Amino acid sequence: MTNPNEMISSEFTGAAFGAYQTNHALNVLLNSMREIVLYFDRWGVIRHANARAYEWRKDGQLIGKTFVEIAPCWDDPAERQREIMQVYRTRRPQLESRERALEECGDCWFRVDKIPTTDECGKVDGVMVVISDITQSVRRELAIKESEARYRAYIANSPDAIWRYDICPPINTRLPIEQQVDLILKRAVLAECNEKLVRLYGVGSASHLIGLPIYHNGSPNLSADITDFVQNRYRLEDREYEHLDSSGQVMSLQSSAIGIVENGFLTRVWGTTRNITDKCRYLARMEYLANHDVLTGLPNRSVLYRTMNKALKERGDEQKMALLLIDLDRFKEINDTLGHLAGDKVLKQLGQRLQSMLNETKGLVVRLGGDEFAIFLPNLRNAQQAAILAHKILDSISLVFEVEGLRTEICASIGVAICPDQAQDVSAMMRFADVAMYRAKTCLQGVAVYDSAFDPHSPKRLELMGALGRSIRENQLILHFQPKIQLSSNKVYGFEALLRWNHPELGFIPPNDFIPIAEHSNLIYPMTLWVLENGIRHCKQWLQQGFHISMAMNLSARNLLDDRIALDLKRLLREYEVPGHLVELEITESTIMSDPSRAEAALARIHRLGVKLSVDDFGTGYSSLAYLKRLPVQTLKIDSSFVRSMLNDEQDEIIVNSTINLAHNLGLRVVAEGVESSAIYQKLVDLGCDEAQGFYMGRPLPAPEAERWLKESIWGLCET
Repeated sequence: MTNPNEMISSEFTGAAFGAYQTNHALNVLLNSMREIVLYFDRWGVIRHANARAYEWRKDGQLIGKTFVEIAPCWDDPAERQREIMQVYRTRRPQLESRERALEECGDCWFRVDKIPTTDECGKVDGVMVVISDITQSVRRELAIKESEARYRAYIANSPDAIWRYDICPPINTRLPIEQQVDLILKRAVLAECNEKLVRLYGVGSASHLIGLPIYHNGSPNLSADITDFVQNRYRLEDREYEHLDSSGQVMSLQSSAIGIVENGFLTRVWGTTRNITDKCRYLARMEYLANHDVLTGLPNRSVLYRTMNKALKERGDEQKMALLLIDLDRFKEINDTLGHLAGDKVLKQLGQRLQSMLNETKGLVVRLGGDEFAIFLPNLRNAQQAAILAHKILDSISLVFEVEGLRTEICASIGVAICPDQAQDVSAMMRFADVAMYRAKTCLQGVAVYDSAFDPHSPKRLELMGALGRSIRENQLILHFQPKIQLSSNKVYGFEALLRWNHPELGFIPPNDFIPIAEHSNLIYPMTLWVLENGIRHCKQWLQQGFHISMAMNLSARNLLDDRIALDLKRLLREYEVPGHLVELEITESTIMSDPSRAEAALARIHRLGVKLSVDDFGTGYSSLAYLKRLPVQTLKIDSSFVRSMLNDEQDEIIVNSTINLAHNLGLRVVAEGVESSAIYQKLVDLGCDEAQGFYMGRPLPAPEAERWLKESIWGLCET
């Protein structure tokens, strides 16, 4: 639309308006304008008006009226009338003044031009007023100002720090992510922030922060944060990090950000930062209370379950674990006699004692509730280590407690479950340890390791007991033979017979699953007798083929203390015509120490048959060296757990070396188990060990393969 100022200027003459009604073209032009056009004479009275003016004042009463009369709702109409007269008097136009009126629809705004007009002689003869309705634009302008005011008020009063980084020059969002991250680090500069950010960073004013590059924002993982920001389409939500405030205290902060992308270029980044230190401390406290016992400060049952689950999932193939359940005996007497406060003090002291027991062993001590505690050991050398620690814990618990000026003593029962020997999940370990603990309490043993033989609720035990009895009677068991090498000659001198059970329906059953069942039932003796007879029979067969090979077999505690064993062994040696010195019986330290006097007498009877005797798994039990030297044994076998790691563990090497020297000083030979590499083999040679067995020399083999191994192996046969 053509500006009326250009159409009707100060040169517009009164004569032209005088001819207004007859000048049809000018009339059409004025009526086509969107603006309101009014012509006032020298007296300030309207003489002419265009069609838009009549639409504005629908009553049609314009001619002959003043501005005050036609616009009573105008903001100070009398002043507007004076302005019209002033333009007439001064000959100076008033252009683009903004004026407001209160119409029926509300406040309206107008842009008003007041322009003097002259006649042919150049004399002012009136004033033309051009009114443009600018209500919509003014309302938009006011809305923008109000929005900006709210925005400024929000930023100023926000509980969060609000900031804006400008990217100069903007970054092309089509660039590779790594390049965008690098450019943001170089180009992003803080351009705006509120006072909350100023206080958060402990500076005097925003001027100390404005202009700082983004890498000064204090996030320890800024590059990773920006990478996530770019990858997430220029958004980052609730990213938490820690920041040191001006006093050196650690604050927990949480930031969110959104990037402004214009025409494919990142131009700026808006964001908020919130101080969540109090929230984090509160949540940490709540989490601590949810995971710890309030009285002792120890972790609780839920922590135990999570820790065990995680450890079991990450367990290595050879890694052993143990769970110890501890239940205090007669603790109720302390509560009943001294009161619950005294009982609480005992539990606190006990928690500290249990934790001190793990100074040298990695583990977790928890309080399950009441007078029950648990210890989880995630990395053991062998099962015996858990039993040894359990006995030490029992000794620690039995020490005197100082309570209310009184000295009192308590005792406990400890149940032990081993993974993977007995259980491989949390539920089974908890149940098995509980069964073992009640076994220890019932039998007054103090410590008991889980055994399916005294687990009345073990379906597997019942099934295997029935199947094992049939397998012994029907000759379904087999022996595998592992070679034993003399280190001085690098030649084989014997085999160890190892029992295997391949059930026709259940498949291969590990020895650890069925031997403990046999040991705690009446099956142990017939099973041992089967092993002795078949081992001696194979020894006889190889002797007839010219292989002068000794045969080592294992005896359990119940076998050793059974009066029948020496008689049956004598019968088998005579029946198969095998010299006694070609048979070696291996017994563990715990077997000997279960009943030392009877064990000594039984070993003496076996020794009189010419049979050799060996102490198996030496170093893992509680045997007395003073007692050991009185026994008629010829050999000590170092447990494989020490041998396997001796090259990497100085303590294990010391144990192996000390055992070899000790055995030699007692006149005994030494066999090292678990030799799995040439390096371990050579180390044992250097340490003066006598014999060795392990996968490096040969795995356990069925009889036909063992016989072929004898004929074809690089390990020659020892001379007799």
